[in-house]
Amino acid sequence: MLIRLKFPTVKLLLAVFACATFLSAYLMVSAAQDQPPQGPGGGRQGGSRFANLTRVSGTIDSIQPDSMVIKTDDGKTVTVAINSDTRFRKNREEAKISDFAKGDHVFVGAQPGSDPSQLTARFVGAGMGPGAGGPGAGGPPSIEQMKQMGLGTKFIVGEVKSIDETKLSILRPDGETQVIQADENTSFQNEKRESVTLADIKVGDHVMGRGEMKNGVFVPTTLRVGMPHAPGSQPEQQPAK
Repeated sequence: MLIRLKFPTVKLLLAVFACATFLSAYLMVSAAQDQPPQGPGGGRQGGSRFANLTRVSGTIDSIQPDSMVIKTDDGKTVTVAINSDTRFRKNREEAKISDFAKGDHVFVGAQPGSDPSQLTARFVGAGMGPGAGGPGAGGPPSIEQMKQMGLGTKFIVGEVKSIDETKLSILRPDGETQVIQADENTSFQNEKRESVTLADIKVGDHVMGRGEMKNGVFVPTTLRVGMPHAPGSQPEQQPAK
């Protein structure tokens, strides 16, 4: 069910910025999970190696042949090891570590070691579309690119406008409001990837998740709540009581 709404340009841009970082990281690392690397002779290897990855999004602070230091989007500093199994993609093309430079914004799927703070990159990506190359590049996907990737059919992202039992009305970045349906297989997470419930989701929250169409309705497999605010914007402050 899609409802066409009027959506002012400024609000549209803010909505796109608000979801861009998490959406970019989510889609690029998910792509690595969905498309495992080719093995010897061109055959596909199993995808289990890309399961349960720790996702890191941020800017390369320094880079060595065997590691990257990343300043994450929330201001932390994380070092990830690079090895012969690490895959690289830039602007949707296969790449190598020499194609990356300090200042690039990257999305990393990393495997924790015995010490959770020790991360080994299994996937490093930057750039979501044509023309996004070069140091410091790696901008968010455009609305048209989101649609091509499956906005509303393969993934959902946007602001919760209403909740009716297990149905949520989502205002997407393209200005469409889409009703989605959670079912018994839908899992819910907060911004820290901790398990929550549908009851924890409120009108005004930003959500994103992957899923599929069932009987003409998008059903999320996982729905994550909590996204950053647009650059230069601040969350609304509740008046002091």
